[in-house]
Amino acid sequence: MQLVIWVFKKVFNITANIPDEVKLINEPYLLLANHYGRYDPFIIGDYIKRKPNFVSSDAILRSPIYGPLFRGLGAIPKKKGMRDSHVVREMKKVIDQGGAIGLFPEATRTWSGVTHYIDPSIAKLAKLLGVPVVTAKMKGAYAFDPRWARPLRRSRMEIDYSIALTKNQLKELDSESAMKIIKSKLDHDDIAYAREQHLIIKSNHRAEYIERMLFQCPQCESFNGFTSTGNSFSCNSCSHTIEIEPSGFFTSKNASVLFDNPRDWFKWQNKNFVNHIESTLQNPSSKPLFESESMEIHEAIGAGKMIRKGIGKVSFYQDRIEVACANCNRSLAHSDITSLSPQFKERVELFFQDKAYRFGSTKHQEPGVKWELAINTVWNSTGQHFKLAPYFKHLYDK
Repeated sequence: MQLVIWVFKKVFNITANIPDEVKLINEPYLLLANHYGRYDPFIIGDYIKRKPNFVSSDAILRSPIYGPLFRGLGAIPKKKGMRDSHVVREMKKVIDQGGAIGLFPEATRTWSGVTHYIDPSIAKLAKLLGVPVVTAKMKGAYAFDPRWARPLRRSRMEIDYSIALTKNQLKELDSESAMKIIKSKLDHDDIAYAREQHLIIKSNHRAEYIERMLFQCPQCESFNGFTSTGNSFSCNSCSHTIEIEPSGFFTSKNASVLFDNPRDWFKWQNKNFVNHIESTLQNPSSKPLFESESMEIHEAIGAGKMIRKGIGKVSFYQDRIEVACANCNRSLAHSDITSLSPQFKERVELFFQDKAYRFGSTKHQEPGVKWELAINTVWNSTGQHFKLAPYFKHLYDK
């Protein structure tokens, strides 16, 4: 396994700036890192002699391919979007037994290349565990493995490691002061970094699957999504076409470009879509706000294995999600959905009462973030603020 990772790092030009005090750390520790790609735990943990046990979403552990690999790292499962006291107890147990913990405090991979909101409870957790806090800041990872992409892209990536907080500092500092230090070590804008460093993406698939993230066209302003191929993607409504240059930035041959990068486009789109859903909710309707055909639908009881139910249609209404296929017809009230978020391959996974559901496009092009934004907007409008994804809460600050 170590040889495979060594070759992987050479092929994709991944390097680390790591002091010996981190590389050779010989005591329990808490590793915190920003989160970009599918292989972050393997890459980050490889540079440190004492390997950490990573906290991972239960969705990735359900995967027949990645599940065994993560379990081999001693992964601690956690349900996305849900607080789980059991996870904290498991982390404490690993530390007490002399092990180390790896955690991505953003709780999800970044869509736009900018570090997400980090919950202040991370500092409280660090103080509770009482072990040194090691940070790993990845730079250039968005060019190498952006959340929306399918194939990896050759570019250049580096990781900055440091001991952010010692045991003595954790004892002396209050949670707020500790949190400021953690944030300062992890905050990063990879779009700005790529521009400053003049990164080059060596791939002929630079645009493929960007429609998993971007679904509003700045030319016609429709939310009808895009179709990508190779290094370009086109609006499904007006055919406006965007090219992604080797630098990773956007250009167009047939029109001016409102945004030359995914970070600014994503921010604009999300605010517009939230406003659109809020406006739609003002007028009661029996019609779906949007729906998707040819969706592969899975169902599980609790943390059990996902069972494929078939191909069908999933519709988002003002008060519910309707799932319809030959072997699965369900009406899932928004008020009874405890969490919903895009998971592995951007498939939507939600928890409803005692069951878990997963649905995604058979072409793997459905923007799961669209569903997450929509249900967060509904929850916000109905007073269920405790369900909101922390990284989207700023969209509802009026």
